[in-house]
Order: sequence, then structure tokens, then C-alpha cells
Amino acid sequence: MQSFLSGAWLTRDRVSRIAVICAIIGLAMLLFLWLAGNSTLDFFGKPIGSDFAAFWEAGHIANQGNPARAWDQALLNGSVETTHGVEYGTAWIYPPVFLLVAVPLGAMPYLPAVLVWQLFSLLAVAVVLKGILRSNRDTLVALASPLTPLVLANGQNSFFTAALLGAGLLSLERRPALAGTLFGGLVYKPQLGVVIAPLLLFTRNWRGLAGAAFATVALVGLSVVLFGRESWIAWIDSLRYGRLYMEQGYVGFYKSSSLFSTARSWGASVGLAYLVQAAGTIGAIALIWKARAAPASVRSAAVCVGAALSTPYLLDYDMAVVGVGAAFLYVEMEKSRHRPYERLTLGLIWAAPLYSRPAAQFALLPLGALAMLALAFLVWRRSDAK
Repeated sequence: MQSFLSGAWLTRDRVSRIAVICAIIGLAMLLFLWLAGNSTLDFFGKPIGSDFAAFWEAGHIANQGNPARAWDQALLNGSVETTHGVEYGTAWIYPPVFLLVAVPLGAMPYLPAVLVWQLFSLLAVAVVLKGILRSNRDTLVALASPLTPLVLANGQNSFFTAALLGAGLLSLERRPALAGTLFGGLVYKPQLGVVIAPLLLFTRNWRGLAGAAFATVALVGLSVVLFGRESWIAWIDSLRYGRLYMEQGYVGFYKSSSLFSTARSWGASVGLAYLVQAAGTIGAIALIWKARAAPASVRSAAVCVGAALSTPYLLDYDMAVVGVGAAFLYVEMEKSRHRPYERLTLGLIWAAPLYSRPAAQFALLPLGALAMLALAFLVWRRSDAK
């Protein structure tokens, strides 16, 4: 039992074999979705890349000359039906900055666009993981996680987000201005400012802070020039939809790993769930403060898991930032003696996307939330500031 809990059984060869099996299964699932469907629809009658449908339609609508109409939910869903021939409810609630990505994709035919997006985001996170882990083998093991087919099947931007955050953290000590610029590129996820700003302030990284501010202002300004102030007004007006979807669980609380959704799935009121989420946000900032003088890999892991803890908007595929945080912590573990249960915990985080949805849906067991809390605990133990 002690051997199991310590993770000693997770030998290099065994981990490699598990990773190969999971990679084959994941690839088979993705090929099935692509090849067993009809035209732009997968086997289940949904647009291939599902959530990517909103990205593509928003870009497509913007390309027709009135970008602000991308936030018209009725028009967006009508456009989805026109493109795919089926009703598929979706929403576009990203800031206009993300149209800088959606517009070129929306200018392409749908299937090539979703393929380009999937390959680009996968390559981006692979490059960042290689930069963190410094090992082809370890990078491939990380990418073999069940999270990869989950992200790609949903056509989401979580790999792109994790890549930008991870690249910024990798660059922070040697090239702080570049790191800040990469952080500023995350302005389409404004909730991440809750952890990025404290990181730069706590470490007194003024060049990084300046880079982030410059990139944010530049991207916002460019979006105003290209898409008009009306787009920002439309986005602000659309925020009520995102809040409503989150509070009432229209997507399904079991699909979310946030502390807010966990509380709601257990019957908490909206007000109480916000209190739980506020505690998570405070805890995330406290973790970054504690890790401010820790080794760079530990501090980076703190920021990644803090990004997950601090937001109520965290569907299971958004756990990519937690995965990057686990990679940073793994690097620190390899430099020093493994502490009790660290290896097993990282293994569970790697595998969690495989069973987090059914566990939450049928047993109300929030494995995604538990995975990020477990990582936060490991980071806390290694974050003794000097």
C-alpha cells in the first residue's frame, strides 16, 4: 500500500506504456469523430470541433462587415444552423481582441479552419511543454494525457491559453519584457489578470508589468481600430449571458472543474458559491505570494494552478493550465528528492480528464477540482519563501 501511495510503481517504462495506450485511444477517438460523421458534422450530429463552431461563426460574421453582430446570439446560432444544417446552441462571449484569431479562421472553409486551429494550438502547447520539460519523451507523455483529445474534440482555445501563459512564465527571468508581452496576449481571458498582476507585483518585475500593459493596450487599441467601439459595447452587453450560463449550469455543472460549479453542483446557492470561489481566488493569490521567492519552476506552477483556482469559468478542458503547472512542478521534483505522494498526485492529475465528467455527473465527485487543489497543496509545500 505504501508503495502505491508513494507512486514508486509509476516506473519510467510503465508510464511510457500507459502513455502510448492513452495516445492511441485518444487518436482513435478523434479520427472517429472526424471520419464517422457527415460533412461538417461528427458521428453525434454536432459540428466537428463543437465549440470551435462559435469561433468560426464569429469570424465569419465579422468578415461580412459588421463585427459587433458576432455577439448577437440569435444571429450567431442561426449562422451555425446555416453552416452545418442542424440546430446547435452556442455563444460568443470573448472580448473583441479574440476576433484577431477568429477572423482569419472565419475566412477559411470550416473543416480546414478547425484542422488548422487544432494543429496550431497543439503545436503551441507542445513547444512550451518541451521548453519546460527539456525532454522529448516527457513532452510526449504529457501530451498523451486524456486532456488532449478532450481539448481537440471541443475545438477549444485552452491549449493556446496554456501555451501563452507557459511561454510567458518560461521567459520571465531572462526576458521579462517578452514575458509581459505574452501575458498581455492573454487579454482575451481577462480573468487571468487576477494571478498575472500579483505575480509581477510580488516579484517587482516592472519590465514584465510594462510589457503586459503595453501589449494589452496595443491589442485593445488594434481591436477598436479593426472592429469598432461597437464591438466592445456588444461584448460588455453579452457578459450577462456568460454569467447566467455559469450560475445556472446550462452547460452542465459536471463539465466544469471550478470551485464555483462544484459548490453549485452540491446544492449551494449562487451567493454561497461565489463565496467559495472568492476563497479560491484569495487562496490563489496567497499561494503566489508564498511562492514569490521560490525556485522559478515552483513559482510558475503556483501561477498556473492559481489561474485555475481563481476563476469560476473553468470547464474541464480548461484544465490545460493545471497540466502546464504540473509540468513545472515535475521539473522541480526531478531536481530534488520526491516528497511523499507527489509522483502519485501528478499521475492522478494527468489521468483526471478521463473520468472527471462521469464522476461529477453520476457521483457528484469533483475530481477536476480535487486535482487542482492537490496540485496547489504540493506547490504550497515546496514554496517556502526565503
